[in-house]
Amino acid sequence: MYQFHIAGRHLRSRSISWVASVLIALVVTIYLLVISVMEGQKEYWMDKLQNIMAHQTIGVGELAWGIQQPEKWAKDVASVDPGIRGVTVGLESPAMAIFDSARTVGTLRGIDLDEELKYGRLKEILHPKDIKEFGMHDHGGIAMPGCIVGGLWRRTYELRVGDRVTFLFSDEDGSPRSVAFHITGFFESKNPYLEAGAYVDRKLLADKIGVTGMAKTLYVWMTEPNRPDMNLVRDRIRGKMAEVLQRDAPKYDKLVSRIQVETWQEKDNGFFKAMTNENLIMRVIMFVFLFMLAFIVFLIFGRLVAEKVRDIGALRALGATPWAISQCFLAQALLISLIGVVVGWLMSYLLITYLNHVVSFVSHCGETISGTKISLGDLFGPDRILTHTLPYDVVLVSVLAILSAMIGALLPATRAARLNPVECLRHE
Repeated sequence: MYQFHIAGRHLRSRSISWVASVLIALVVTIYLLVISVMEGQKEYWMDKLQNIMAHQTIGVGELAWGIQQPEKWAKDVASVDPGIRGVTVGLESPAMAIFDSARTVGTLRGIDLDEELKYGRLKEILHPKDIKEFGMHDHGGIAMPGCIVGGLWRRTYELRVGDRVTFLFSDEDGSPRSVAFHITGFFESKNPYLEAGAYVDRKLLADKIGVTGMAKTLYVWMTEPNRPDMNLVRDRIRGKMAEVLQRDAPKYDKLVSRIQVETWQEKDNGFFKAMTNENLIMRVIMFVFLFMLAFIVFLIFGRLVAEKVRDIGALRALGATPWAISQCFLAQALLISLIGVVVGWLMSYLLITYLNHVVSFVSHCGETISGTKISLGDLFGPDRILTHTLPYDVVLVSVLAILSAMIGALLPATRAARLNPVECLRHE
C-alpha cells in the first residue's frame, strides 16, 4: 500500500500531475455530454417516426386490383403474434395539392380514421379538437369531404382549419381525377416527407382511384415497436401473407414472391442508418481524443520520472524492487484517472441536467448582441434539447479513460524501474 501513499504525496507536491486529471475530466465530460445529446435527438426522431409510421408495413407488388378483403386479411395477420395490437388498412396515391394561392406535390393517404385512432398513434400528433370524422362538411354551401393536412403544408402555405384544398391524381386507368376537400385538422410529425401529404377517407379515395379492393397496404401496430425480434415477426407475417394469397387469390400465386413486409426501421432505412452512423462516428472521434490523452499522460509522466530520479534512487537503496518503483507511478496514474473520471461524471451530470438553462442563457446573450432570435426548435427539432445517457457509454468512457492514463504512464514507469540506483543517487 505504500505505493499509493507515495503516489498521493507526489500528487500533492506536483501540480503538473493535476493537468492530466483535468484533461481526463474534460474528455469524460465532453464525451458524455455530446453522446447524451445525440442519443436524445435520435430517440426523439425515432419516436416521431413511430408516430405515424406503422411498425410493420405489408404490401403486395403488382396487385393492381388491391386487397379485396382487407378486414379479413387484417384479422389473419393480427393472429400471427400476441404482440400485435392491431392491423389497419390503407391506400396511398401521389397527388398534386392546389391551395388558394399555391400548388405542390405530396402523398394522399386513405385511412379508416377510427381504426387509426384506435391502434395507431395518429391521436398523439393531432390536437384533440382536430380529431373529427372525415365525413362531409359544408364549405360555402358546397358539401366537401374532410381531410387532415400535414404541418409542413400548414406552415408553408399558412393554412387554417376550414380552408379548401383540391387534389389532382390519376386513377388505375391513368385518367386524371380531381377532388376538393375541406381541411378539418393538421398533424405534426417533424418528418418533412410525412408532413407533405394529407389523410382522407380510404373508401372515398379508393372509389375515386378505381381500386376494387378498397386498399393497397396493411399496417401492423405492435405493443412494443422496439422489440429485438421485429425481424422474426416480419418473417412470420410474410409467411402468413403467402398462405392468405394462396387461399384467397390462387390465380395470383406468382405474387407470393413479391410480398413486401418491412419494419418501421426498414421503411425509412436511410434516415435510421444516418442517425445510427452519426452517433457511431461521434463515438469514434471521442475515442481518438482518449488515445491522444494517453500521449499527453506519457509526456507528463516522462517529466515526472525525470524530476524524481533521486527519489527513485533513495527508494531503491531502501530495498524497493523495480516492480515496486513502477507500481508507484502506475498507482499515481490510477489515482489521477479515477479523480478525473469522478469529476467528469459530476460535471457531465450538472451540464446535462441544466443544459437547456445554459443554452437559453447563451442564446439570450447572442440575441442581445446580434439582434437575431435563435430558437432551439430551429437547431434541434424539439423546443428543448433532449438528452439520454446510456449506462453503456458511462462505463465505456470511464474504462477507456482509465486505460488511456495507465497506458500513457506504462512506458515512463518501466523506464523508472530500470534506472540504476547508484546513478540515481549521483543525479544532480
